[in-house]
Parts: sequence; C-alpha cells; structure tokens
Amino acid sequence: MKRSASESANRTSRRRLLGASAVAATVGLAGCIEEMGSEFPQNTEWPVSELVPDLPVRERIEIVEERIHELAGKDIAGPDELVAVLEEYDLAVESIERDRDVLALEYVNTDRTDEGDLHDVGLLAGGYAALIGGGYEAAALGATILDDAPASYGSATVETQWAVEYNQGGLTAAEYGEYVAGTIESQRYEPEVGVDPEE
Repeated sequence: MKRSASESANRTSRRRLLGASAVAATVGLAGCIEEMGSEFPQNTEWPVSELVPDLPVRERIEIVEERIHELAGKDIAGPDELVAVLEEYDLAVESIERDRDVLALEYVNTDRTDEGDLHDVGLLAGGYAALIGGGYEAAALGATILDDAPASYGSATVETQWAVEYNQGGLTAAEYGEYVAGTIESQRYEPEVGVDPEE
C-alpha cells in the first residue's frame, strides 16, 4: 500500500518531534543529575573508619582493631620475639627474614574457611606496631599467607609509617587496621559442595 505525500510528511514530522523531545528530555535530565551530584561532594577523607556510624552488626574492621589492641602493647624487640608472640596466638609462622628493608614473614592460615584473613592480619599489624615501637627499623612488614598445603594464596603489607602514626596516636586502631586490611590480596577458593550431583 502506497502512502500519500502528506502522510509521509506527517510521519517524518512526528519522528522529528519525537527525536527533538528525546534530546530535550536528555538535556533536562543531565542538568538535574549534575545538580544532584553537586549536593554530594566527593569523599576526601581516608581512612573512613572513624566517620562510619556505629552499627548493630559486627563490622569486619572491628575484628582487625580488636587484634591490634591485643598485641600493640606487647614488649617486642626483634623478629624472633615477634614470632614467639604470634605463636602464642596460634599463628603458624613458617619463616621470618629480612629482605633488604622489608621484614618478610610467611605464615599458614589454618582457619581460613572459618575466620578468613582479618584475624591474623590484625595480629600482624599489632605485633608490627609493637616491634617498631621497640626500636626495630624496617620499611615494612610483608606477609605471605599460606594455606594448609602449604602453598601461597595471599599477601598483606604493613607499612612502617602506619605503625609509627598509630604508636604516636595519629591513627586510631580502626584507621590503622583499615590501611592494613586494604592491602590484603588473596586467591578465591570455590566452596566445596558435599552433595553427590546424582542425588
């Protein structure tokens, strides 16, 4: 069926009208969105632990904070004392050695499936703060996390600057823990399903 010239012109002008309306709506929304965004300035604070309100659930950073407090007050003068204290808390240290300016530590996370890495990393952060507070000098503590194979599946770093700031009161335990927890890198393990697929 052929359309007349006037029908084609009407159809074309409707398309143009709809297209122009869509463009106008998009421009109008863009202005609104831009205005809304300006109401909420970008966060410039880091770490944010002290800015977060108390919640009725246990926050992951609380776990690290708790462990930092437990070890930061200990008397730790050197790497061997650090290992001894960590082992009192059932952290299975495989090795500790100085690698240039970094104190390199390897440990086995024996409760990986139940507790994750935060419990142990909190202990490392607290112990390292005590070690630095005792006069030990290093650029950082580099931890390699092993599974019970043992094979490496993760790592974490504690920068000396953070430990010093924590010891001097410039960082709270939550803020210090937030920095350290942010360095955790680990390999994801797929959960084991104990059901036969044929059942």
